[in-house]
Amino acid sequence: MKVAFYTLGCKANQFETQALERLFTGHGHTLVPFDAPADVYIVNTCTVTALSDKKSRNAARRCKKINPDARLILCGCYAQVKPEEAKTLCGADAVIGTADKSRVLSLAEGLSRDGVTDLWHGEKPGFDLLPAGGLSGRTRALLKVQDGCQNFCTYCRIPYARGPERSMPFDDAVNEARRLGTEGYREIVFTGIEISAYGRDLPGRPALIDLIEAVCAAAPRARVRLGSLEPRTVTEDFAARCAALPNLCPHFHLSLQSGCDKTLKAMNRKYDSARYRLSCDLLRARMPDCAITTDLIVGFAGETEADFQESLAFVEECRLCKVHVFPYSRREGTRGYDLPGQVPNAQKALRAAEAARRCESLERNYLQSRIGLVRPVLFEQEEEPGVFTGHIPEYCLVRARGENLHNQVLPVRISGLRDATLTGEIVYE
Repeated sequence: MKVAFYTLGCKANQFETQALERLFTGHGHTLVPFDAPADVYIVNTCTVTALSDKKSRNAARRCKKINPDARLILCGCYAQVKPEEAKTLCGADAVIGTADKSRVLSLAEGLSRDGVTDLWHGEKPGFDLLPAGGLSGRTRALLKVQDGCQNFCTYCRIPYARGPERSMPFDDAVNEARRLGTEGYREIVFTGIEISAYGRDLPGRPALIDLIEAVCAAAPRARVRLGSLEPRTVTEDFAARCAALPNLCPHFHLSLQSGCDKTLKAMNRKYDSARYRLSCDLLRARMPDCAITTDLIVGFAGETEADFQESLAFVEECRLCKVHVFPYSRREGTRGYDLPGQVPNAQKALRAAEAARRCESLERNYLQSRIGLVRPVLFEQEEEPGVFTGHIPEYCLVRARGENLHNQVLPVRISGLRDATLTGEIVYE
C-alpha cells in the first residue's frame, strides 16, 4: 500500500510516527508525502490546545479531499478523548487512542469499511514497545522511555488522554540506545509525556538519572539530549551526575508555566518559583554555560496584570535562554475550565505578544554569549548548496559553509548571529 502520515504535537507523537513508518516499510509498504494520493492516511493527533484539536480535524479532512476512497486512521490524544467526533467530523474509518499504536499496522492492512474504535478505558495500559529511530537520512533518534502522566495540572487534558505513568523497562531502553549508536545516529533524545516520572512503576524504582548514565555509557559516540523535565527532578545529586557525563548535552528544558506563585498554585503545579530558581542554580553551579529553556503559559484563569508582570520578571531574573510562550487554552473536562476569572482571548493574545517580545532578548543574549567560542556542531541538513545547518550541544542552531556535512560532528568557531541562528566557520585541523 501507499501510506501517508501526518503528525501533530509533542516529540512522543513524533517518536511514535517514526516507529510506525519503520513498521510499515518493514512490511513492504511505501511511504508517500501527505499531500500525495495514498491508500491509507494516518493522522497522529494532539489535543493539548483547542488549536491542536482544530489542526487534527483539518488534517483528516485534507486526506478525504486528496483521495475520498482512501482509508483514514486517526490515532493519538485527540482520537482518545473525542472518538465520536473523530468519526463524525473527520470521517475516520478507524479510531485508535494512545495505547499500543503498533496495532495501526495490522488495522491498516485489514481495515473494513465497518469502522473500528479501539481505545483504552479505565485500566492502566502497558508501555508500548516500539522501535526507536527513524528512516535513513536522519541524524537524531528519539527514544521514548516513558508514557502517561498523573500530575493533573488544572489546565491539561493529557493525563486523560495518555493515562497513568508507565516506563520502558530499564534494560530495553539501554539496549535500544546501544542499537541506535551502532546504527550511526549521532544524537539520542529522551522523550516521553513526563520523563521525570521514569522508573516509579518499575522494579527497584530506578531513577531517571540512573537511565541517563546507562544510556550515555551504552552509546558513547552519540550525544544524549533530555526532553522536558519537571523542575524538582534537579537535585544536587542529579546536577553533579549530569555534569560528569561527557556526551550529555548541557541543555535542560525545565517546565515553568508561570513565574507567579499564585498562578502556579491555581495550575496545581507541584513547585513554587523558589524551587524553580534553585533548580537553575544547581545546574549552573555544575555547568555554568548550560542552556536552560522553558514553557510559559499566559492568561491562565485568575491571572491579573500584576500576576502576569510578576511572571515575566521572574523569567528574566532566571536568565532563561529560550521561552516558548503559549496563551492559555481553556480545555473542557479539566478543572481549569470552570475556574473563575477567565481572561478574555484578546487579552491573552496581547499578553502572549508582550511575553514573546520580552523573552526574545533573553534568547539573543544567550546566543551572543556563544560568539567567539568553538563548539561541536551536529550538521543535519543542507539549507542551500554548500551551506549546512546543525545544532551545538546547547541546542542553538548554527549555519556554516562546507561540503557533505550531513551527520558529521565538527568544531565550529562561532563568529556571528543572524536572526536567531549563529554563524561560523568549521575549524579544520
